[in-house]
Amino acid sequence: MIELRVLYEDDWPIWRELRLAALAEAPYAFGSTLSEWQGEGDREERWRARLAMPGSHNVIATIDDRPVGMAAGIPAETADEAELISFWVSPSVRGKGVGEPLRLSWRP
Repeated sequence: MIELRVLYEDDWPIWRELRLAALAEAPYAFGSTLSEWQGEGDREERWRARLAMPGSHNVIATIDDRPVGMAAGIPAETADEAELISFWVSPSVRGKGVGEPLRLSWRP
């Protein structure tokens, strides 16, 4: 069963796990690079700050309590819109219906 969960600042280890996996698996799909988030960039305060971004909405999908996808949005210029800035589903579960609930949930 696919479950969705909104992440907050203290959930940074889960976000880190998914974000690094996404950047490694699909580097062409993101504005950031894996190397920017590893080494010196891989700091707890940076991960926390990303999740604490004002107005952001960060959601993960899990199957059997295992994180398998993520979506993140930030407020857009108008109050009734949001901008999807990050979206990824693990290749191990693609085609199993994970993307659609994530897509529908990311808007704040």
